[in-house]
Amino acid sequence: MKHFLLAFLAVFTLTFSLQAQDPAKALKKATRDLGDYRVDPSANEAKLEEAQKLIEIAVKSDETNGLFKTWQKRGEIYNALASKEAGMVIAGMKAELSEETENAIYEAVKSFKKALSLAKKKFEKRDAANGLAEAASYLNMLGNIYLQKGAYTEAYKPLKTTLELHKLVVENGGKPIFAEDKDYNDNLFVTAYCARAAQKNEEALALYQQLYAMDYDDANIYAALFDLLSKKGEEEKALEILQAGKEKYPENTELLFAEINYYLRQGRLEELLDKLEVAIQKEPDNVSLYTTTGNVYDQLYQMESQADEPDEVKAQEYFDKAMSYYQKALELDPNDFNAIYSIGALDYNKAAAVIQEMIALESDLSREGLRKYDEKKAELEKLFNEALPWFQKAESLNPNDQNTLIALKEIYARLDDLEKSKIFRERLERVRNGEELEEPYFKQ
Repeated sequence: MKHFLLAFLAVFTLTFSLQAQDPAKALKKATRDLGDYRVDPSANEAKLEEAQKLIEIAVKSDETNGLFKTWQKRGEIYNALASKEAGMVIAGMKAELSEETENAIYEAVKSFKKALSLAKKKFEKRDAANGLAEAASYLNMLGNIYLQKGAYTEAYKPLKTTLELHKLVVENGGKPIFAEDKDYNDNLFVTAYCARAAQKNEEALALYQQLYAMDYDDANIYAALFDLLSKKGEEEKALEILQAGKEKYPENTELLFAEINYYLRQGRLEELLDKLEVAIQKEPDNVSLYTTTGNVYDQLYQMESQADEPDEVKAQEYFDKAMSYYQKALELDPNDFNAIYSIGALDYNKAAAVIQEMIALESDLSREGLRKYDEKKAELEKLFNEALPWFQKAESLNPNDQNTLIALKEIYARLDDLEKSKIFRERLERVRNGEELEEPYFKQ
């Protein structure tokens, strides 16, 4: 009797396995399992997993993969899979959605879109559209989780997909994803911002142009369009947008900063200085404005000092201006790396110009030539000694900055401290090889 029972069980298991492989029966069984899960999710979690396996049999079969019901049920199953973890996020039990759940959401979207393409009756289109609306709610959650982490590149895809689904849902009689036009427009604005942050410039441009056409009230639209159009080479159109933005938002600093970045890219330094002065008046505590202004004067100094017939008085004036703006930045933030490094670089670059003068004097072995050479050598050492503490401070703040390490290596070599020059050559090689130095050589 015992052997007969075992044989019967074996036959029953084999029969069920064969039935499960039948696509039509797999579809029916998947539908029943999903229904059981919905009645009591906690007691029937295994049935949802079984439904997922069974629906894939139906999807892969020519017999059932052309049916509306197959894809509709597949979408509902994947929505149910996504809802488990989404509910935990809403309840505060989890902070984010897993990769598995993220994939389930996109599978649900894929399934409902396919179902919609197969739908013939009005209620079928509505059901597919409502399935998409549910999946979109999970996509919106996913996008917002990424936004909270500042992961704008990752947030872009789910947010953009949500916008696309909204129109599809409404057209097919489903419940709108965004109840009000304002909600849709606000999400469009955030999605455009994420597209730009993800450097998807063409897509960002299209989204911002939509916002501009609907007269969305935010200066960022004008700043972003100006930047994107100017980078694309559409200068005239970009400047028209910028002017319109400045007229609409005369006190907005974002538009001013967009204009500053434009002049920086164009290398229009003299015009840029006027814009920076206006920006400083509006934001007198913005450290980066002072370092940027210092950098502009630094560039003007280098251009003048390297000219065929340099105006030494004007060059020194630019040098002093650059130094004064860097010092103003340090008054606001004594540990600002950019200002500290830039002061060191200012003296370092001046020293580099002195080296060129020394090279020109090397062939002059007259008494006067030797005297001038010695004067230049003394000037060189003075400049390197003035630059050195700034680079030491910069290294203490960021031991992995390659330009700082190069400067320290060269300065110590020029000052005949070959031991320290070797130390910084080795540290530089380690950083270049991908190592991140945990401790600076110089302590604050």
